[in-house]
Amino acid sequence: MARRLVNAVGSPEGVLQVSRSSLKSMTGLGWSQVDRIKASIASVNLEHEQRWLESRNGGLLAFGDGMYPETLSQIPDPPSLLRYLGNPAVLATPCIAIVGTRRCTAMGLRQAGRFAQGLVEAGCTIISGGARGIDGEVHRATLKFGGCTVAVLGSGLGCPYPLEHESMFESIATSGGMMVSEVPVHQEPRPGLFPRRNRIISGLSMAVVVIEAPVRSGAMITARIAVEEHGIDAMTVPGPADSSASSGCHHAVQQGWAHLVTSPGDVLRLLEEDYSSRVRLGS
Repeated sequence: MARRLVNAVGSPEGVLQVSRSSLKSMTGLGWSQVDRIKASIASVNLEHEQRWLESRNGGLLAFGDGMYPETLSQIPDPPSLLRYLGNPAVLATPCIAIVGTRRCTAMGLRQAGRFAQGLVEAGCTIISGGARGIDGEVHRATLKFGGCTVAVLGSGLGCPYPLEHESMFESIATSGGMMVSEVPVHQEPRPGLFPRRNRIISGLSMAVVVIEAPVRSGAMITARIAVEEHGIDAMTVPGPADSSASSGCHHAVQQGWAHLVTSPGDVLRLLEEDYSSRVRLGS
């Protein structure tokens, strides 16, 4: 819906200047959808947010702007506006998402660090969700090994969640990486916001790697979105056969929609093969 409105009018601000009937006729959306999006844009004080972000080395990226990530603009429902802290140029580098469960095992944490290190050493930027467990370890390992990482939050940048990761988030934004959110900077975390941010994690990435996740989990939702909606690869790291923490990873491989990977080299090889096949198909 955001894509259709912004494409029709030219900018998020322009949506507020066009009548309801004109928006409806231009986009084909229903009255309730038009009203909901107009109200959402009108409720945000973008001038205040811009000042807040710029005072902290951040800013706004609107859909259609030159700095807006190209991969994200291609997904079915791209955010009309991204708030960020840090370095937006990092999104132009090869980005790979690594995600997983909050309730991870010691083995899962080791694998998160190993995959982050290997992909950082190959020149990749690591995308994750900033959550406890696997996500947090991925960010910490990336920083430890001198890489750049992007944390996509399910809350406003002025209300980072979880609170115990606040210093880690600051390190991400000041070390060449980036904090990203589509919601207003002072938006408190809400359960419904976290599933929505999963599409951004996938949309910024060349592939999604899952390290430990139950069948029903946000990490597996992100992997599914990657394959079914964004047309990129999902890869999963195997765990012990009877591990509930890895049940989603095993299930995805059994169903045939995710690749099994056991090392960062596997990830890079699959990406290279995918790129080569796309070049051949396009030639």
